[in-house]
Amino acid sequence: MKRRIFSIVIVIALTFGAVMAQPKTIGARLGYNFELSYQHQTENGMVEIDAGYSPFITQKGVFIDEDGDLNVRKYRYECIQAVIFYDWLMNIVSDFNWYVGIGAGVTWGIGDFFDSPHYDRKGNLVTYRRLGLPIGGQIGMEYNFQFPLTLSLDWRPMVNVFGINQGDYYSHLLSFALGLRYQF
Repeated sequence: MKRRIFSIVIVIALTFGAVMAQPKTIGARLGYNFELSYQHQTENGMVEIDAGYSPFITQKGVFIDEDGDLNVRKYRYECIQAVIFYDWLMNIVSDFNWYVGIGAGVTWGIGDFFDSPHYDRKGNLVTYRRLGLPIGGQIGMEYNFQFPLTLSLDWRPMVNVFGINQGDYYSHLLSFALGLRYQF
């Protein structure tokens, strides 16, 4: 029994050591969203986990009240999200790579509108909360400096597969970002 437990502990320790020996990065991804980013290299690629926040800049909505007066109101939308991607890395030259991958995530949006602003009978803007489950792809380039810094530029189009009739599902199609990460 002691031999089995010792063997299991050794296998787990060696596996953990091999996984932890792979290069990792931590940093930020700046674009449509602000995301904290973690990457872990595997044999053929990397796993990327990002958690972020995306504010939507307020815009104006126009409605006509019960008296026939034209009113202008501002509305907003903001979202928090977490995504995970698997990217296949391909080397261009020594420290310059490009990658392509697939992924999925979870979003929680809150705002005054989704496809257009909605008002109640008194002219008050209605606030909506929505859960989204986006899926998508990612393509980009990265450069690994001689010191522990990685710079990347990527495009990550995503489409919500849940809540599609209520949401900003198309706004994730223009998700370009610049990544700056510390490599350890």
